[in-house]
Amino acid sequence: MWNGWAQDAVADSTEARSWSVPGAVGRVRSEGDHFDVDLAPTLPRSAQGRPVIFQAGDSGDGRDFAARNVDVIFSAHGTDFDDALAFAEDVRRRLRAVGRAEDALRILPGTEIVIGATEKEAEEKARWVRLEQVTPAVALGIASRLWGFDLTGRDADGPLPAEDPVVAAYQGKFGTRWVDDPGRWWPSGGRRPTPTAESLRETVIELGPQRGHVGTPAGLAEKFARFVRHGALDGFNVSPYLVPDGLDDIVELLVPELQERGVYRTAYTGTTLREHLGLAPVA
Repeated sequence: MWNGWAQDAVADSTEARSWSVPGAVGRVRSEGDHFDVDLAPTLPRSAQGRPVIFQAGDSGDGRDFAARNVDVIFSAHGTDFDDALAFAEDVRRRLRAVGRAEDALRILPGTEIVIGATEKEAEEKARWVRLEQVTPAVALGIASRLWGFDLTGRDADGPLPAEDPVVAAYQGKFGTRWVDDPGRWWPSGGRRPTPTAESLRETVIELGPQRGHVGTPAGLAEKFARFVRHGALDGFNVSPYLVPDGLDDIVELLVPELQERGVYRTAYTGTTLREHLGLAPVA
């Protein structure tokens, strides 16, 4: 359907008898396992040729699908450099296997970015953000799933339960990816599952997915420049910790540092998202 209109299908004169050039709009017919199509597209082609296709897929099947079909892949591999590079190299290998160029796809892992004037300020801000995100009620709900029994009446900012987790009760099917096996982080002898957490809520936070970057503008810029220059990623899909204010520090403080290092544009050179992402035109 995206290709149903010829590139020059729209009439170029107000005197033309019809809005589209006669014969320039093709009929689209397709039969498949899931749907059948038989229509004449009613809209002209996108200025991009076709829309930019984004997809999130970390599994092997998801990566194969991305290599065959999409322009941009989201991932959870944007925090640790070695992990991000391994993901990128795996995706490129899959691109080569299906006959696509290595630069035919952009890798934009999701991340949260917390910026402070100093490293200490950034860490304190990040801790505040996590405590705001994981409220006492949320922490107790997650802790109940981790321990395998109801903890909702406990003090989220108090000590850990004295009881051992009921490992058999945890099935990992709660719609949230926290930790996969309580027995792995609750060793015999009742030692702490995390080295620094002082409360139940802090323990839940530290056991949770750690995706994001915390630091000063200059420190983060150096870090991100390394990611980009070594091909570990092409950019980030930013999840602001506050909406919309969470982008202000990135725009005002981080972007200038990235521009100084030559890893972020200073002006747009195109007019479409496809051009902004540096993707090849669609034939």
